[in-house]
Amino acid sequence: MFANITLAPPDSILGLAEAFKKDPRPQKINLSVGVYCDETGKTPVLPSVKEAERRLLTGETSKSYLPIDGSPQFGQLVQQMIFGSGHEVISSKRVATAHTPSGTAALRVAADFIKKNLPSASVWMSDPTWPNHPQIFQAAGLTCKNYPYFDSSSNSLAFDKMLAGLATIPAGDVVLLHGCCHNPSGIDPTPQQWQAVAKVLGERQVLPLIDFAYQGFGQGIDEDAAGVRELVKSNPEVLIASSYSKNFGLYNERVGALTMVGADADAATRVL
Repeated sequence: MFANITLAPPDSILGLAEAFKKDPRPQKINLSVGVYCDETGKTPVLPSVKEAERRLLTGETSKSYLPIDGSPQFGQLVQQMIFGSGHEVISSKRVATAHTPSGTAALRVAADFIKKNLPSASVWMSDPTWPNHPQIFQAAGLTCKNYPYFDSSSNSLAFDKMLAGLATIPAGDVVLLHGCCHNPSGIDPTPQQWQAVAKVLGERQVLPLIDFAYQGFGQGIDEDAAGVRELVKSNPEVLIASSYSKNFGLYNERVGALTMVGADADAATRVL
């Protein structure tokens, strides 16, 4: 059976990384993988992470199973980082968070959730978007479509076209947005533009799904969350796939979360 399986092509990104290693030239920069490197080319462990590891090592008392949604404390801290301490969605208990192995897995869990509960929904993605986005959602059996985003002639956000495109999306569909540091363009809406986007999505009664992989790398922790926080004002239901590979340097530990905002506490419980 296995002998008849078609061999998949090598991963193009990892192939570039291997080519970089084999390149003998001393003055080289590896731009193939999104990993922070210091001036020596090493990817260091952050001092804060080392301290957290030390505390865990000396303080943990059990390796027993966690709840099915992961560490409750982790979920609470994820919510505080995304929304800010004391945010209404937290105090009203209409938000739930599940620990996932990376932000990519959070997107796949979201895709499976959408396929099960909104089987006829299409997932709308920015043009362009991260190449893995359509692969993840198509693998879950969902249809992917695009809305305008980037104006290549001016290297800027095609905001008017974006807003017009979003205004045509049918109710019940899903709109995938980049919370900050849009991949691959690096161009984000302004706070005022986020307000307009949130308003249109609320009026269209679509489900926003935010890929939030770079919080802190744009303008700052709170500034980068402005779009997400604006969306939950105008949209009673929101999904957020967050990754901590980059902002905590936990690349090989695959730390992510899927956060679900519901209209009320009962809805959040049902979603989880």
